[in-house]
Amino acid sequence: MRFIVMLSFFIFFISISNLNAAVWTDNQVWSLQYEEDFSNWMQSNAVNENIFTDPKSPYYGVSTDCADTSYAFRAIFAFEHNLPFAIYNPSGSRGTNKTINNRLNSWDKNPTNAQRLVAMINEIGDSVGTENLAYFDTFPIAIKSITPGSVFMYKIKARFGNFIRHTYNIKGINPVGTFDVIYSTQANKAHGLPLIRRKDKEMDNMPNSPFGFKKFRWPEHLGVELSQIPKELGPSDEQFSLAQTLGEVEFFKFVTKTLANTSESKGQRMTRLFKSVCSEAQARIDYVNQGLNHLKEINNKCMNYEEFDAYSTPARDQTLKELFEKYQQAYTEVVDAHEINTVSANLVEFSEIIFGIKNADNLDLLHACPIQYRATMRIDLKVLWKRILKGSLSSHPNDSVEARWGESSSNTTKCKRWY
Repeated sequence: MRFIVMLSFFIFFISISNLNAAVWTDNQVWSLQYEEDFSNWMQSNAVNENIFTDPKSPYYGVSTDCADTSYAFRAIFAFEHNLPFAIYNPSGSRGTNKTINNRLNSWDKNPTNAQRLVAMINEIGDSVGTENLAYFDTFPIAIKSITPGSVFMYKIKARFGNFIRHTYNIKGINPVGTFDVIYSTQANKAHGLPLIRRKDKEMDNMPNSPFGFKKFRWPEHLGVELSQIPKELGPSDEQFSLAQTLGEVEFFKFVTKTLANTSESKGQRMTRLFKSVCSEAQARIDYVNQGLNHLKEINNKCMNYEEFDAYSTPARDQTLKELFEKYQQAYTEVVDAHEINTVSANLVEFSEIIFGIKNADNLDLLHACPIQYRATMRIDLKVLWKRILKGSLSSHPNDSVEARWGESSSNTTKCKRWY
């Protein structure tokens, strides 16, 4: 009897403890060394596309779009190293609820720290976004201070007064100064898909305060002026003035040159950009198919703003076009510099065919980068570039697959275009 009473008391005690459980206890403080450790962790295999979708992962069940992913990575690292985690609470609460942080017991119905962490991250994802990340929880940095673990955010004006926002997490910096990025999207979040990784990304949306290259604020730095953040972290507004002075092309050339630790020949750049164009073109297949699949799920009804925002592709289509333009410019620079012999003969011919310098077809081009966007239709980069130049591709998620890829302009949707 006494044993049963003691056991009941023990279970009651544990239950009461859980009712007031923090997400985790922090007994360390953020420092320059921990920032370096965070940067190294971001580069490691621990940060991968399946970190939230692999049932074997301790963070299985985390659901994120672009900004949520940044918060998740920061929270997970803090959790694993007993560091404090705090972000601005968008509800406008004061006192102990001024921030969303690891000491709150809002998620104590979950029995373990890891489960409470997952619940906290998911609630953050439902509460905040790129605007909060840009305005409150990060600070701008000098170009030379960009490291793995930094984020790049942009906000561009779309139609009808709406905006498109996105966040990339910088997983690594390549020797030539391009970025290895990992991120998510609203569509990925909606369907529980793995994160997206691009190992050779050139940013192409200008910084505009407070959007641009940023780092996370330490909890004690929330709400403080830029001058109060340790100078070793690289706080600076320089990117915004540089962007205005240099313009888009020269600004990002400056970023690449500043971060590179090895030189890249014109021929090497041309080769790299061909691969990037191909990768982005093939990635568009998944982006478009996500929208088409959702369209089936809703029985072809017109998408509302949230659905349109998740499944339309105007920013991605613009990125693809700009990649083609960079590739074409790289080809021109190689020719003008009389360095065409530094590039493979196949790639030279591919380039001449894609950009209409040579009026011919080449099955090797189709094999090198097939774009099979439906079962009976496969095109090469030459055809895709022609369609892009004509403005034939549709970014509207209510359009058919033929319209999305510029194969046909008949029977396009009459559903509202939200931006």
